[in-house]
Amino acid sequence: MTRVRNMGRILSAFLMLGISSMCGAQIYKYLGIEDGLSNRRIYRIQKDGRGYMWFLTQEGMDRYDGKRIRHYTVLDGNLKVAPQVNLNWLYTDTENTLWVVGRKGRIFHYDTLHDRFRMVYRIPGLQDDFATGMLCYAYMDRGDRIWLCQGDHIIRYDTRTGIAQRLVSRLRGDITAISETDGTNLFIGTVNGLFPVRERDGVLEALADTDSIRTPVSELYYHPGSKKLFVGTFRKGILVYGVSAGSTLRNVAVNRITPLNDRELLIATGGRGVYRMDMDSLVPKPYITADYASHNGMNGDNINDIYVDGGDRIWLANYGSVVILGGLSLVNSLHAYTFASLKRKKLISTTPLNDALNALILALNASAAAFVLLFTKKFRILS
Repeated sequence: MTRVRNMGRILSAFLMLGISSMCGAQIYKYLGIEDGLSNRRIYRIQKDGRGYMWFLTQEGMDRYDGKRIRHYTVLDGNLKVAPQVNLNWLYTDTENTLWVVGRKGRIFHYDTLHDRFRMVYRIPGLQDDFATGMLCYAYMDRGDRIWLCQGDHIIRYDTRTGIAQRLVSRLRGDITAISETDGTNLFIGTVNGLFPVRERDGVLEALADTDSIRTPVSELYYHPGSKKLFVGTFRKGILVYGVSAGSTLRNVAVNRITPLNDRELLIATGGRGVYRMDMDSLVPKPYITADYASHNGMNGDNINDIYVDGGDRIWLANYGSVVILGGLSLVNSLHAYTFASLKRKKLISTTPLNDALNALILALNASAAAFVLLFTKKFRILS
């Protein structure tokens, strides 16, 4: 019986050590073309109101239900649209309804009742050629209005009313990013820099700017809690508007800035993976970077988009695959330490002489199952 107790202690320590080591490490799950993804280039990630994950790839729209990926063909009337110029930005509104915008000025709405994308607006005069031009940027504001930017010209489409309005702008240069601070004030990033702007009666008026940033802007994020504006650039990394400290991210493009929680941001870069920044130090630190030596490590550093799923899972649009960091893979890994797995590895015996030891291992396995259940609740598997 003493031998059984000693073996139980050893196996208990082994089980807890395995669980502990898995919890301390970053665990990844990959979705690639072998899993049904339509293309290796993934540009945008969103989650709709029903819990489906949507991926905008070079071939169009893919939906993931936690098990399978389904590709959607998007039509203008009866004609299939070319995804490379018609499906370029992906947004969800305040009711978690999905919207897709293309560089040729088309806006598509996902119709949940009929399970298809429906075109609701198209900028007059933009044909399917290069001569008539394309949008340089699209943005959905807090009022569910979509800003269609062609150079420095703006048409704003209200998704609630279906009314399009042309805004008067005196900015010069292609618009590359927009971020709101309140109902009327906003910041607009262009190829010439950053400009604070106020909207009044459909006119965008430039405001006095004592903290000018005159470098091409790639991304903007306004943090309401700290009232700080974070400015992503194409070469100078990330800057904080009104803060004199320079960026520690140099010679790298910032593709996306998104909140991880109330006090931290995630920064996706084009070549250095994902950085993490807290509101106090304002110092970006490497968080998710490629580890080509590990079979379960991050497989690339060119990140186009980040989606934080309730703070529990992080979805990355990496070249070649969608990468999921968090609960889904962690639960699957924990299941590897169940009783059946231990039995297959011959760590327990099924002979009558070892019934006591087997009972102990079953108890340990029950503890592990409870641990898995806790993680399942925490990470909220897709339903």
